[in-house]
Amino acid sequence: MSKIIASLFVACMFIAVPGQAQEPTKQAEIERILDLTNSAASVDKILDQMTSMINSQMKAQMPKATPEQLAQAQEMQNKMVELIKSRLSWTRMRAEYVKVDADLYSDSEIDGLLAFYESPAGRGYLEKMPLMAQRMMAASQAQMGDLMPEIQRIMKESAQKKQ
Repeated sequence: MSKIIASLFVACMFIAVPGQAQEPTKQAEIERILDLTNSAASVDKILDQMTSMINSQMKAQMPKATPEQLAQAQEMQNKMVELIKSRLSWTRMRAEYVKVDADLYSDSEIDGLLAFYESPAGRGYLEKMPLMAQRMMAASQAQMGDLMPEIQRIMKESAQKKQ
């Protein structure tokens, strides 16, 4: 009788802690990758950049606006930005990121990504990513500055053809 109770006790220990001996699920591994890559901060940064771009475009499109017109436009813009941010926030979109990654990457690819991002090289890559993005943005802006005269020439030629 005591052997049966002991066997049941051992069996219950394994049942009581499910998952302890199991491997992480694909979803859990993807969420780990998203955390390691600081995806939430990246989404926030993109939304902030979008807001900044909208501000710049509004000001450029209203060079002769009165302070009252600018205030109205700013109010409208603030409402639009808040709507966009609420719909595209990390909290709201996280599950979609997990789903897309789960659909796109195989189990072995996810394992490889996770191994890379947890490695010293992967951590170094992630630490340097913001600096790389900043430098690439500066390089792109420099290229665009050089392109602006050509773009303006093309626009002028196109406008003349329409007349």
